[in-house]
Amino acid sequence: MKLTSQQWNTAATYIKTHARPIEQKLFSFYFEEGTKEEAIKELAHFQNTDGGFGHCIEPDFRLDRSSPMATTVGLQHAKDLKLSTEHPIVQKAMSYLQDTYDEEISGWHAVSEEVNFVPHAPWWHFDPEKGHSGVQTTWANPNAEIVGYFHLFSPEHPRLKEWTERAVTELKNLSHPIEMHDFLCYDRLLSEVKEETKSTLYRILSSSLRKTVCTDPSRWNEYVAKPLQVASHPASPFYEALKEEVHMQLNVEIETQHQEGFWQPNWSWFGQYDETWPIAEKEWRGILTLEKLRIFEAYQIVDN
Repeated sequence: MKLTSQQWNTAATYIKTHARPIEQKLFSFYFEEGTKEEAIKELAHFQNTDGGFGHCIEPDFRLDRSSPMATTVGLQHAKDLKLSTEHPIVQKAMSYLQDTYDEEISGWHAVSEEVNFVPHAPWWHFDPEKGHSGVQTTWANPNAEIVGYFHLFSPEHPRLKEWTERAVTELKNLSHPIEMHDFLCYDRLLSEVKEETKSTLYRILSSSLRKTVCTDPSRWNEYVAKPLQVASHPASPFYEALKEEVHMQLNVEIETQHQEGFWQPNWSWFGQYDETWPIAEKEWRGILTLEKLRIFEAYQIVDN
């Protein structure tokens, strides 16, 4: 099954009329005549003077101030746009992460307590007694991903070896199946490391792969790890192990595109901040629609 040209055009129209400017410029750069510079300019709007990212780049918490978690989203874009280690956006973001490392937890806090004073999804709520938000139940999220960005953008950092060893130790101690967000953070680290570290991470992640990823299509409308989240490209190290399920999901995604062209987030804020969730939901529709089109293009299942 292929995404028809009509489906593609409907999705493109949705992005151009309803998505945020950053998704519009990224779509234009990836698929049309848009320039990388225009996309970078939009990305820079989410970066604060301290180098960290905020301003709802992650729509589920409406925090303008910087956070390590929002900064990982900014760096995902920096990586996709192939920004160099010398690029000012990258330099400032890495300086921010260097400055916000917490020796007590040997890592980074996903978000600060300030998140409680702005609209946010319940899982982002910061628990003062525990000292972290609901998403940060293990060291992995977002720390494993952040260590990956030091490998990519600051490979000479004097503490990188120490942080990498910590990441490997933490992964070895994670219970199976590995939680989906923890898995995704380690998957992002996996793509940046080499040799023994790479083989160790791959071996442990592979052992949990088919337990972490939901392979039952009847549950894919639930908030579960789906095959395309860990194999969004045929070059993914996990593609071969999930090949059948990946192609099943590609068909499902083609069939479940909304008639207005977007793909819908399969989560909500459970009745909290009712006036803000529709804004976040619309932003997510743009993000997810661009993401789906990039996946369809990677798997060459677009009927041009």
